[in-house]
Parts: sequence; C-alpha cells; structure tokens
Amino acid sequence: MSEATDKWSAPQSGEHYASARFGSARAAGRDPRSVRRLLERHGVRGPLLDAPCGAGRLASTLASFGQRVVSLDLSASMLDRARALLPGAALQGSVHALPFRDRAFDVVVSCRFLHHLHECEARAAALRELARVSDRLLLASFWDAASWPALRVRLGLRSDEGPRGRTACAREEIAQLTELAGFRVLDHATGLRFVSQQTFFVAERVR
Repeated sequence: MSEATDKWSAPQSGEHYASARFGSARAAGRDPRSVRRLLERHGVRGPLLDAPCGAGRLASTLASFGQRVVSLDLSASMLDRARALLPGAALQGSVHALPFRDRAFDVVVSCRFLHHLHECEARAAALRELARVSDRLLLASFWDAASWPALRVRLGLRSDEGPRGRTACAREEIAQLTELAGFRVLDHATGLRFVSQQTFFVAERVR
C-alpha cells in the first residue's frame, strides 16, 4: 500500500495485496472497523481523501458516510485492483506531492503508510502534506512502539524487517509531528492495546 517501497508497483502487487495479504474476512475487516469507529465518533461533514488507497479495502467504509470519496495511490497495479470497489474518483499520484489544493477535503485518511517511512523527517513531511489538504480531520495509522511486537524487536527477541521493511514509532512522536503540521491528536483506535502494532489516530486542525 505504500510508495515507500517499489514492491507494491509490481504488475501483480494489487492482486497479491488483496487476496494474500488480506485474503481472510478477519484480516480484511480489521482496518475498516477501526476507521469506522473513529469516523463515527468524530463525524464526517464533507469529502474524504483515501491516500494511499491500496487495493481499496476502505472503499465501502468511507462511502457509507454519504460523502464524496477520492482515492489516490502511486501503484497502477493497486489502482487496477481497487477501481471495481472505489465509489468515486481514483487517481494515480504521490502522497508526498498530493495534486489537490489546500484544505480540499473534510477528512484525509492514510492507512498503512507511515510505518513504511523509517526516518522521523520522512514521517513529518508526509504528515505535513496530508494535513495540508485536510480542512478538519486527519486519520492515519502507524505502528506503535509501545506494542509487544515492537518491544520484542528492541529486546532482540524478534528480528526487525531491515531497511526495506516496516518500522514502529512512539505515540508521542506522532503527537509532536501532527502538532507541527497544525493538528492536534484527539483519539486512537487499535485492535488490542499493547498487543496490536497497527494503531490509528484521528487529529483535528487547530490552525
């Protein structure tokens, strides 16, 4: 789902991501449930951006809020797989240079992207760009450094994924970076705190 690695740009990456990576109903439904929970809690008032949209796993969840949904991904393979599911416009483009005006969307959603960025500066730049096109809410996921899987890596009980893998960061870092982007973290959602690495946050614009 990320443009941070070219493995998602391969011709069959979209099909692999949809059928193998999230082939079971349990795996496929995990992220949409967290996103729905946060959006129901904080509301949707206007158009939404899903970037990167990957193979379209969030499409039906975002469409259910009754607002226009725009989906963007760098990978042509992902978009080809996603188009049958996407309720609105689907564009090929980069999260690092979004082709939209400032504050174009009420809510910007970015799922399973930040954990592919290894450096704090890269995460900061990505969050600034995502925040730039949001008029009100930013909803994104990251790998929580306080989770048990991340702790096992730090203790040497589990190998990390290497320079092309995924990486965890602290909730405090996410809060600081969103603040620098003009937003304030309001809420989190995770499958099971301290057990699940994948964690969502929602932040609101403050300036």
